[in-house]
Amino acid sequence: MISTEHLNAYLDAMGRRDVEGTKAHMADNVVLRSPIVPAPFEGKARVGEVLHHLLGLVEAFEPRLLLRDGADFVAVFTIRLGDHVIDGMDHMHLNDAGLVDSMTVAWRPLPAIVAVQQRLAPKLGGKAMRLVPLDQSRSL
Repeated sequence: MISTEHLNAYLDAMGRRDVEGTKAHMADNVVLRSPIVPAPFEGKARVGEVLHHLLGLVEAFEPRLLLRDGADFVAVFTIRLGDHVIDGMDHMHLNDAGLVDSMTVAWRPLPAIVAVQQRLAPKLGGKAMRLVPLDQSRSL
């Protein structure tokens, strides 16, 4: 069975908002699929950049629960940004060395996601989006 030493240390570093601490527990070829932009982020340097901007923006990243099935994990967490509280889950995979080699992020609720996306996406080369009610979208 793969050790969770790196994963636990990665989540602890996220909770401390320590980007360099997270990178020590990622595989060089790590891939991050995020709700912030459609294309995945690839490689430790690029994923580290995403985490740098995210953790510099939010007020708190609070790990809550970790579920396991072999080398696959689901980390449940809360992110806080002003009045916005995001409930999130990362599906994470560990390689044979126990390093995080992939992450797929799911967040809710949508208005809070959009609030973070609007501030984070432009820093990562994406476009800010906005949430528009359907009855107002016809005038756009």
